[in-house]
Amino acid sequence: MNASLPSASQSMNVTKVKPNIGAIVTGVDLSRPIDEATKKALHAAVVENVVLVIRDQAHLTSAQVQAAGEIFGELMEDQNRRYLVDGHPLISVLDNFHKDSEGKPAKVGKNATWHTDHTNQEFPPKFTMLYAVAVPDKGGATSVCNTRAAYESLPENFKQKINPMKTENTLLSSARFKIANPDVLKAQLSSTKLPTIQPLVRTHPETGTKAVWFHKGKTEKIIGMTPEETQDFLQEITDTITQPEFCYAHEYQKGDLLIVDNRASLHKAGFDYDHSQQRRLYRMLVRGDRPY
Repeated sequence: MNASLPSASQSMNVTKVKPNIGAIVTGVDLSRPIDEATKKALHAAVVENVVLVIRDQAHLTSAQVQAAGEIFGELMEDQNRRYLVDGHPLISVLDNFHKDSEGKPAKVGKNATWHTDHTNQEFPPKFTMLYAVAVPDKGGATSVCNTRAAYESLPENFKQKINPMKTENTLLSSARFKIANPDVLKAQLSSTKLPTIQPLVRTHPETGTKAVWFHKGKTEKIIGMTPEETQDFLQEITDTITQPEFCYAHEYQKGDLLIVDNRASLHKAGFDYDHSQQRRLYRMLVRGDRPY
């Protein structure tokens, strides 16, 4: 670390948003060196609060955004490679101003249903990070649900029912084909990859706690159910766990860096904003462990 630059740990402050979820970090400048103690404190704050927001980072270059992401672990490629930051292929771009080949708004970053990322991969990301480059005047929040706390609140008999359940995950479930992004649909139909089996209730590798964990749009079926029964059952679970006390909707300020612990949460994008205004987020993913 360069001794001429002060450590960010000197002024770091973490403020909880809600008892069950969310915290805001101020006093950290991610363009400056971050010492090991601060890195560990930031990591612990994400795990404890499930979603962490580091404020006041609007001055970062793309290279500094990537370096900030690497504080939390090894970055991995996003499955959607259509829009990337020039020179930084590990940073994908979610922007409502993107256009498809017909000049219509592109279906990028428009997952308005509760999910966790990349469940079709053997090693899905442990953290998803979103950096606010341009934001509308209001709306466009990213909502996160603490599925660890939600799981703990479930009746014991329901926990016992879902604990052993396994899901089969693909790039896109057959129930979602008709509303698919054409690029995603093409890749899905041409794929010969077998479904990835994942637990419906995931154990956190750091805390040992359990959490409900799935991506409805990538779950072909729960083993023992039909695809249609699966979609209905996952919706029932979603409606049960996404209670206000377990959820936090973060409305961005420019320069916010939001970090979500995917191993204990679901999240979704919000589209309740003036779409003549730009909502541009950079997304980074931290490589995770095999779920169990």
